[in-house]
Order: sequence, then C-alpha cells, then structure tokens
Amino acid sequence: DEIGDMPIEAQTRLLRALQSGTIRRVGGRQEIAIDVRIVAATNRDLKPMIAAGTFREDLFYRLNVVPIQMPPLRTRSEDIGPLSRHFLNLAANEGLPRRQLSDDAVELLKTQPWRGNVRELRNAIYRLALLARDDVIDAAVIEEVLDPQVETDMVVATDGMSSAVTNWLADAAPPQGAVYHRALHAFERPLFEWALQQTGGNQLRAAALLGINRNTLRKKLDDLSIEPDTFGRTR
Repeated sequence: DEIGDMPIEAQTRLLRALQSGTIRRVGGRQEIAIDVRIVAATNRDLKPMIAAGTFREDLFYRLNVVPIQMPPLRTRSEDIGPLSRHFLNLAANEGLPRRQLSDDAVELLKTQPWRGNVRELRNAIYRLALLARDDVIDAAVIEEVLDPQVETDMVVATDGMSSAVTNWLADAAPPQGAVYHRALHAFERPLFEWALQQTGGNQLRAAALLGINRNTLRKKLDDLSIEPDTFGRTR
C-alpha cells in the first residue's frame, strides 16, 4: 500500500528481491527463495517522482505490468453500501461492537465526498462502530458522529499541530538528513499515549481511534516502550 511512500533504500531491496527471487532475513546470511506476486497501490503520480529521482524507474516498470486505474470512491456510490457493511463485519471480527447500517444511513454515506477514498470510508465506519450507542446505525447517528463540525475542529487542531511542529523545529534544530525521523520520534509518543488515555488502555479501540491496524499499534507501542496497562480506564 502507498508504494510511492517507500524510501529509496527499501525500493532497492524490493527490486533486488523481485529480480533475484530471493530474500534474506534481517541479520541472516542465507538466501531464501520466494515465489510471490506483488500488488502495489498508490495515490501519487509516480512519473514526476521518477524524474525527481525519488522513485526508481526500474522498479516502476517492474511493478507496472498490469496497471489498474481505480476511480475515486465518490464516483462509485454503488460500492459504498457493500464496502461499509464489509468494514462493519471486519470491525466486529476485531472485537468492536457488531453494528448494522440502515438504508437511510447508506444513502447519507453516499453523499459524502470521501476525499480519502476507501481508507477514509473504512476509518469512518470503524469510528461509527466504536461510538454508536445502538446496534443499528441510522442517518442521525452518522450526522452526529461524522458531523461537518468535526472537520472544522480538525482544521483548527491541524493549525495547532503545525505551530507545535514549527516550534519544535526551532527548538530542537535537528541536523540535515534527520529532520523527518527526529520529528516522527518526537510526536509519535504523545500521539499514542493520547489515544490510549482516551480509550482507557484498550488497544483495539485505540487502533480504531487512530485509524490503524491493531498489529501496527502493538508494534509501535513496543518500539516506543509504552505500556498500555498503565492507562487503565478511569471512567
């Protein structure tokens, strides 16, 4: 997913694996034969990135064997109902409350712009599964949970975050070549701690709140040495 975000070093390793048909475990010396098919997705135009040297041209042509152009979700309103119900089932299988969508709820979902396409829809459905009070999600619930005011609040919050990042850059003055990783390290911990605080240490709900996979959350918590048990539910 999002092959365009892959660092150039990882692109080189992926290309080598595709060309040789072998991989090597981290820290290992033995070459392991693989027989795989790669399905790569991106919302970026890779050709300007190739021209800029941020995406390998040889990897592009190696992957671009059977290109599939997927229209934006807002032009495929007939897909929104089946996708939404599918994501509700996934959420239930991951431990969130089992919900159903009413017909008027589906019709309201079809009117949304979905600028983030399927990923945005998935996150919205997980949020609805998490926050809805009743088993059946109707249009009123969607208006409450996915209220346009939330988007306004998010813009304000984004402005505040931008100021925080700007202030951190001025204070920390990270060296050239390390800005991204230093900033990510500085802001990841408070973000994950906030999510755990909001959910009383419940990792599944924290992952749904952040819009990430539970396994991704667990790995991040391990990497950051954050103990979710210390965020016990207080309400």
